[in-house]
Amino acid sequence: MAKQITKKDVIKSKTPTIVSYETLYEEFEHGLKFKPALSDKGLSRPLIEERHRILSVLNKHKDALSEIEDAILDLIQKSIRMNPPVYIAKTKDPKTEKVYFNAKTFIPLKGGKKKEVKVYLGSAALYDNDTKSPVAKAKAIEKLQKAIADKLSKGEFKN
Repeated sequence: MAKQITKKDVIKSKTPTIVSYETLYEEFEHGLKFKPALSDKGLSRPLIEERHRILSVLNKHKDALSEIEDAILDLIQKSIRMNPPVYIAKTKDPKTEKVYFNAKTFIPLKGGKKKEVKVYLGSAALYDNDTKSPVAKAKAIEKLQKAIADKLSKGEFKN
């Protein structure tokens, strides 16, 4: 008898945290939004000194943080290439009134940015006008894998 799958058995996808020197530096230099550290007048003197210490440590380890970020991005980008999350959209050409499908996914880039990768799937009629069609999803995965591989080989995901 087959085991019944429960909600506990299903692992929800969660992208690993990407360590980024630029993001951390920006956060502590200009964008600190940590409410316990803030008052009506901003940061107190002791906290300003701690913030400067953090910025100093970030600068000291900039190369190591960048290397960690690059390694994490490589893993995530290759994972997405192998098994891309697929978003299928139905689009209508205003001139011809033809309805077609596009598929897209997103590749994370250095510094917290993302790059959209989009492919054309063809007429919506090929997939019974169903954006949830398993055939459309399979075709989208195949085309997205190829498009991502092409862009990776050209270095388009590097900053």
